[in-house]
Amino acid sequence: MDRPGPDIICSMDETALRELLDAACEIPQMLGGKKIPLSEEQPTIDFAFATVVSIDNIKAGESFTMKNLWVKRPGTGEVIAEDFESILGRKAACDIIKDTQLRREMISQ
Repeated sequence: MDRPGPDIICSMDETALRELLDAACEIPQMLGGKKIPLSEEQPTIDFAFATVVSIDNIKAGESFTMKNLWVKRPGTGEVIAEDFESILGRKAACDIIKDTQLRREMISQ
């Protein structure tokens, strides 16, 4: 690059950036296959991720709110933390006791 400056050695121009981005898009295509966790990674996944848990007793027909649901570790439950907001406002299909990891059948459609 023929521009002046103390950090120019680690900078790039538009052409270099385009080449980098194009190459970054090609790499996954060259690798093929699907990216899935290895069985050895499951204990870490279970610990590191969270699932939706009741933080209070919930009666059948009661709406899910931030006062009776939250996300907690370990991530071994069926309803993952990513789904938390989509559950708020829906109703419980059955009685749920405090500190229970939610399962899909506990959520009314």
